Amino acid sequence: MSTAVRLPIELRQFLQLPGPQSLLIRGPPGSGKTTLTLALLEAAAGQRLLITNRVSTIELGREFPWLGENGSSNIQVVDASDLEPSLHGMSQAIAAAQVVETGSKERDVLAEFLTLPSPIQEAWSRLPSDAPSTVVIDSWDALVEHYLGRRAHGTDTRIDRGEIERILLRVMGRSPSHLILVLETELQSQLDYLVNGVVVTRRELVNERLERWLYLPKLRGIRIANASYPYTVEGAKFQCIEPLRAYNEIHRGQVEPEPDAMPGFIWPGSKSFADAFGRLAVGRLTLIEVEEEVPDYVVQQFLTPAKVHAVRNGGRVLEIPAPSLSPDEIWGPVEGSRPAGHLSEVYRVLDVSGQLERTVRSQGKDRQSSLISIKSLQLPSPDRDPDDNDVSRWLKGGVVGGHPGLVTMYGSGLEALASTMKLPLTSEAAAAMPGSIQNMLGGSSLHLIAIGRIDAPLLRPIKSIANIHIRILNRQGRALVYGLKPWTTGFVIAESANGGPYELLRIV
Repeated sequence: MSTAVRLPIELRQFLQLPGPQSLLIRGPPGSGKTTLTLALLEAAAGQRLLITNRVSTIELGREFPWLGENGSSNIQVVDASDLEPSLHGMSQAIAAAQVVETGSKERDVLAEFLTLPSPIQEAWSRLPSDAPSTVVIDSWDALVEHYLGRRAHGTDTRIDRGEIERILLRVMGRSPSHLILVLETELQSQLDYLVNGVVVTRRELVNERLERWLYLPKLRGIRIANASYPYTVEGAKFQCIEPLRAYNEIHRGQVEPEPDAMPGFIWPGSKSFADAFGRLAVGRLTLIEVEEEVPDYVVQQFLTPAKVHAVRNGGRVLEIPAPSLSPDEIWGPVEGSRPAGHLSEVYRVLDVSGQLERTVRSQGKDRQSSLISIKSLQLPSPDRDPDDNDVSRWLKGGVVGGHPGLVTMYGSGLEALASTMKLPLTSEAAAAMPGSIQNMLGGSSLHLIAIGRIDAPLLRPIKSIANIHIRILNRQGRALVYGLKPWTTGFVIAESANGGPYELLRIV
């Protein structure tokens, strides 16, 4: 699974570098730059200050209510729109600098300082000279252009934006502070070469769904392990998604309790899933299409909560697994959901390749007794009922606790089963699948979850009968989820911070 964190580890490490440090954040309007800068201020040490010409302190509290949490309320705000003095007052301040001895270093330093826009002067006057601090200017574009526009009406037009930026970084370099500048553009500028770090934010539409990406082209002194992160600003909080973790690091089998029983539906075991796609209706089908690069364990994490919930409540669960899944991946998540020796009452696994039987011989009675051998499946014949086999008889055998049951079926498992039984998978067989599935589910207390590669020929015909249709895509090591039926915005699968099986973070 992926992990949702407030900031990429590279930016957290950058904030810990000794000052002075300078960081440029650039991206188009609406790409989440302000939310990112507030997350940076929240994580920064020492005094924290925001120079803004966009929102007031009251508006910040209204738009970002979490600012009062975890001590974040001590972020000081300088409203740039109220601090720009007149050109007459500015010229008086510069003239006052002439009192300092001509040619002295102090005079040059003071003259440079007084050249900067007054909101920056105000901010710097509040900062300690010998302790870490962090200053954000949001946005630098608006502040400097407004400042230069006012100067253009005065007598001194020699200074330009490039010189102002160089002076700003020189002044900043005289204190142990972190300076963060926000630009309303993706385009590179002189600042890209002058600052210590660059962050780029982007807001893109992919398949008619919003995706947000953060890129780290430059961070001096920091090893960039991941140069790109998807992120969301759900709840006015910046949350980026770190890459998928290794399978053995994931806690599997967690189930969120069903808030209220709904007859005719199976609880998917995850509130995130239920909120996004609804519950699993009996007699119906869910289709999950998976991009090839998505690891098996991501899909297993998606399926496990519903299986565990059904098994715990006595609903029969049949697995037609992918041949690539190991016994631990198949049985591990549901073991412990029933008393030892009773798992096979409600849980069965079809040995699609004929290899599992040999593997589980030494792995305990529960696994052995719940395995349906390939040998028990007889080839259909004209004078034999096609439903007269161990699988059909077991599914029709009722339930232990009166709870609806679940069938999980991998397309690759069906292909392996057909190959093992030497049954040709023709286009006619694929076209007949919707009818066969509807016959199996009709009047039953089962829900079928079919899993396969995107547009796999074997599963393509069942799209029309699916009442839930989901796609899981790989995006640079993260698993993104799109609902096609019902249509949803994009989600990122992330580890739950509340002890649940996983969390679907909506990308907004």
